[in-house]
Amino acid sequence: MAKNGFNIRRLVKIVLIVFGILVLVVLCTGWYLNRHWNKLLKTELQGYVTEISDSLYTVKFKTLHLDVLSGSVTLEKASMVADSAVYQRLLARKKAPSEIYTISVDKLELKYFKPWRYFIGKDLSAGLLTVTGPNIIMEQNATVTDTSRPKTAYQHISAKMKSIFIGKLTLDSTDFKYIFTRKDSSRVIHQFHNLRVRINNFLIDAVALNDPTRFLYARNYEIGMKDYMHRTRDSLYWLYVRGIRYDAALRTLHIGQFEIQPRYGKVAFQQKTGVQQDRYEMVLNDISVHELNPRLLLQEQQIWAQRVNIQSGKVQVYRNRSLPMPPGNKLGRYPHQLLHKLKVPVNIDTLTGSNVNIEYTEQSPVTGQSGYINFSHVHGTFRNITNIDSIVARNRRLVADFDAVFMQSGKLTARFDFMLNDTAGHFAVTGQLKNMNGKDLNAVTKPLGKIEIRSCDIQDLTFNIRGDERRAGGYVKLLYQHLKIAVLKQDPEHKELKRRGLISFLANSLVIKDANPSKDEKVRTANVTYTRDIQKSFFNLVWKTLFTGVKDIAGAGNL
Repeated sequence: MAKNGFNIRRLVKIVLIVFGILVLVVLCTGWYLNRHWNKLLKTELQGYVTEISDSLYTVKFKTLHLDVLSGSVTLEKASMVADSAVYQRLLARKKAPSEIYTISVDKLELKYFKPWRYFIGKDLSAGLLTVTGPNIIMEQNATVTDTSRPKTAYQHISAKMKSIFIGKLTLDSTDFKYIFTRKDSSRVIHQFHNLRVRINNFLIDAVALNDPTRFLYARNYEIGMKDYMHRTRDSLYWLYVRGIRYDAALRTLHIGQFEIQPRYGKVAFQQKTGVQQDRYEMVLNDISVHELNPRLLLQEQQIWAQRVNIQSGKVQVYRNRSLPMPPGNKLGRYPHQLLHKLKVPVNIDTLTGSNVNIEYTEQSPVTGQSGYINFSHVHGTFRNITNIDSIVARNRRLVADFDAVFMQSGKLTARFDFMLNDTAGHFAVTGQLKNMNGKDLNAVTKPLGKIEIRSCDIQDLTFNIRGDERRAGGYVKLLYQHLKIAVLKQDPEHKELKRRGLISFLANSLVIKDANPSKDEKVRTANVTYTRDIQKSFFNLVWKTLFTGVKDIAGAGNL
């Protein structure tokens, strides 16, 4: 038994000695390889960049540390800078690239790195590359002529390496400056701060460029941006853009939320303006811009996209009619006229918005009270949003289709047809409102018109209006039953609106027609014309033209 015990202890001792020797060998080997490969990696890294760029770029760094055992490489205070003298020589030979980069990073960490594959097999493979605090300046010059034969990324590295693979590359807190020199030598400068960049499954080898599942050697690029806040030039509003992300593979820009927020409450806002001016509050959620062309956006300041989708939102507009009108007029300020005057070229094939709520509130100078109209669950589709002459020449129509719930009960559909690049602002509006409780209109008729609708079943309102920036006219048909109104007056002391009994009785008995069609009569319609108040908006003209026809049909033209 003693002998067996002795043997067991001896065996354990031998195993521990062997294990210790192996650990020591691994540690010594790791120590040796760390020292040897660190020196080699420093030399090769700088040499690679110099050789690949034809001596144009040099790389510098404060420290480089390779840990063979953990499979990590760390660089601190690294930079890549172009040699201006070399670049001038390349320009003279017409061999200079049109893009020049200046890059600096606070820290670069390569993890899950396989040093054996790199130093022996010349395959650079790592699971994660994290870059902290990168500052990138890209200068692109369209006046530069490069007669050298263009090379792919693989052709650049193939003399030194077989492939480069990085599972995930992240750049946090990235500052990016883009300078573009056009052929006429004018310059465009864009600057972005605190970008977040994610690159997935990045691979450079002999076949990656032609892989249809990859975009610029990667499965995908995702670029996020810090929430953006801007004060408008007139200092009346804050603009917020939140949740900004660009998906390069899909060429899609995602915006979590776009908000226009007044800097002042309603009273203070009107005090700031001193005149009548619409006060806007707007929130649009989950915006996707598909097939966005980033080159045209950055180089030419042109917005080209296939479609834009807005998932939900709300728009609130307030106006105080008791203030004086602003000087001047609103000629030339119809939606399509403003699009034509926009300095930024725009071409969006289709824009859709869903579940948007729109409300317009107006304070009456007579009653001092506010009335409103609202459109809920608005779905709209705009087609051919452009101010580019060559596209307008092929199709001059900007068409917008809407459907919504009007004032809680009415089912509204409408189409706006704008003639692009038309100096007179020609337009057409057609639409239909069905199955509405007329009493819902009291929210606007009582405070603004001192008329209360006691009852009215609106069965169908159909309209077809055409006009320009001076006038509008068209056809209106209104089918309704059981119309009764009350004419109101305002108590001078308490400001309350009260019913004028005799006037209301006479209006209902002698003036108002309680149905259309009336018994044994044909359906009444109206052909109307209305001259625009040029100090008021496009939508005011449409509303006034439509309302003129409605009043004529109801017999209330003089009320």
